[in-house]
Amino acid sequence: MKYSKNNEQIEEIEKQLEELEDKTLLAHINGEKKPNIKQRSKVSLTEANIGLGNTTNIDNDGPKKCVGCGVEMHNLDQRKPGYVIDAQKQDYCLRCFKIKNYNSLVEQDIFDEDFIAILDEINKNNEKIRYYYVIDIFDLPGSRLEWLEKMISSKEVVVLVNKIDLLPKAVNKVKIMKYVKKFFADSPLKDSKFILTSSIKSDYVYALISELKSIDYDQYIIGISNTGKSSLINACLFANQQVPSIVTSKYVNTTLNKIKINFTKKNYIYDTPGLVKQNHIATATASSYWDFFFFKKEIKQVTYQLLKGQTIFYGGLAWFTFEDGQERYTEKNKIKKTSFHFYINKLMPLHRTKANNIENYFRKNRHSLSPRLKDKDAKFKTINYEFDKSADFDLHISGLGWINFKSFIGMKLSITVPATESEIKVNLLSAMI
Repeated sequence: MKYSKNNEQIEEIEKQLEELEDKTLLAHINGEKKPNIKQRSKVSLTEANIGLGNTTNIDNDGPKKCVGCGVEMHNLDQRKPGYVIDAQKQDYCLRCFKIKNYNSLVEQDIFDEDFIAILDEINKNNEKIRYYYVIDIFDLPGSRLEWLEKMISSKEVVVLVNKIDLLPKAVNKVKIMKYVKKFFADSPLKDSKFILTSSIKSDYVYALISELKSIDYDQYIIGISNTGKSSLINACLFANQQVPSIVTSKYVNTTLNKIKINFTKKNYIYDTPGLVKQNHIATATASSYWDFFFFKKEIKQVTYQLLKGQTIFYGGLAWFTFEDGQERYTEKNKIKKTSFHFYINKLMPLHRTKANNIENYFRKNRHSLSPRLKDKDAKFKTINYEFDKSADFDLHISGLGWINFKSFIGMKLSITVPATESEIKVNLLSAMI
């Protein structure tokens, strides 16, 4: 997490601290004495009968499991629950080790079927619980899961509209709240509370802490991976001066990958892994390019005045085309260019070309463009739109942001994205900004 504004010196310190944490982990595995990391403050939180029931691995029966969350250990993929460097020498998986020692959560993925089993058990064993359902304001359609909303609709739900700090500062937050509630009008979450939040802005963090501390029964934070769940909890712990002592719950030979985090002795929340983001354009790229899709700085608005037959490329990933239709100035009878406002990650390069040059441009540059697709023989899917009225719209592409424009009768547009197994989400919505 970054708590500074473009301060290179502090960013370097944070980088050094992360490197020291990794060295400490290796020292822990090898039985070495870990370096002494001086903390600014500490809060001692204890649990009644600490470690009660922690009989994980006591019989040495079957694969070794993490004593913090009960997940089977492995060394195959750092983004999967239970990851360790050496299962024989470690008792905690990477995620639990980071929480226990550094008050820091590691974002990890879980598949839908595994998460359904977790939710079924939570719902069955707990009458009064609260879910915090985290969605990403930059990827509003892509961070919603209708089946998940249905499963939690019988319980108390708070929708956390996260990364609100990414929106331009001039955007009216009251208007955004009304827009999000309208967006959820078709959701089974009928009586849910909505909270705009951020892990970067302190006002939002303190408001969330107050909300968490007002509840003295089970609370669970859920959502798709990379919506910022772990960053929110980390920010709350940091603001609550909990460095580094926190409590993790213990499970007896289970695979429930949830971790209990206390804010006081009676106020706590269970963190869960993020669901795999299957409809996101990042799934079509190598992880080395994910900084283009998951980021913490304010989005950038880029405006193009386009004529029909012009195309805008998103790096080497996808392209938007103004296919047909043209407005004219009534007085001079001259062709009017149409404004398209692209809300994107500041790192994302855009390139304008003619629609009849798409194939040539992409074939010539696809291997040098950045970001680009991991499959050199990737197939593409084109979604077409034709308008019969004048209105303000946002065209959302999961992972790339959205395009804002005002339609007119006869306007024709298209968006072309990689054809992935689960399909990249593309949604046409009424305008947010």
